[in-house]
Amino acid sequence: MRLVGPLAAAVIALGSLTACDTIQGVSDTADKVKLCADAIQLVGFSPDMSDPQKALEDTKAKAQELENLANSAPDAQVKKALEEAANGMQNVNSAADWVQQKADLAAKVSSACGG
Repeated sequence: MRLVGPLAAAVIALGSLTACDTIQGVSDTADKVKLCADAIQLVGFSPDMSDPQKALEDTKAKAQELENLANSAPDAQVKKALEEAANGMQNVNSAADWVQQKADLAAKVSSACGG
C-alpha cells in the first residue's frame, strides 16, 4: 500500500513531462511554420526592374534578412536551405539573374519546410 503514493506521484510527474514535451513540440512547429512563411516571402521578392542598381541592392538586403532567418532556424534542413537561398541571392549580378534563380530557390526552401 505504501507504494501507491510514490507510484502515483511518478505517473503524474511523467504525464507532466509528456505534456511539456507536447507543448514544446507544438511551439517548435509553430515557430518553423512562421519562419518558413517569412522565408518563402523573402525568396519570392520581386525587385523593381526600372532601376537595376536599386533592384540589386534590394535583393541583397532581402538576402541578409534571409540569412538572419537561417541563423534562427531550429531545423538543420531548413537552415541549410535558407543559407543556400541567401547565398544565391547575395551572389546575384543582375536583376535578370535573380528572376531566373528565384523559382529554384523558392522550391528548395518550400521543400525543406515540408511543402
